Amino acid sequence: MGRILHCMRAPVGGLFRHVLDLAHEQVARGHDVGIICDGSTGGAQAIKQLSDIAPDLALGVHRIAMPRLPGLGDLSAVLQTRALISRIGPDIVHGHGAKGGAYAR
Repeated sequence: MGRILHCMRAPVGGLFRHVLDLAHEQVARGHDVGIICDGSTGGAQAIKQLSDIAPDLALGVHRIAMPRLPGLGDLSAVLQTRALISRIGPDIVHGHGAKGGAYAR
């Protein structure tokens, strides 16, 4: 099966729910799945939801600083994201939302 890595900024709201649903279904179908997302948003609820799904994600949960507004902080986030992608070696990188899509490219 495939190695799928999801990338998004904020682990909150409908986009986050969508990624969690995709990840659950992909794992159920035998894929190795991982998530890269912002480490500074989402609060206790995101921590709990990511902790709950983490044992099922063979490619792991990776939280890095992803600034909400465009700026120089994006350079660091892009470099960290690229390093994670290189190290993990997924077959597919699925970017979600504006930041996740840009970083995944």
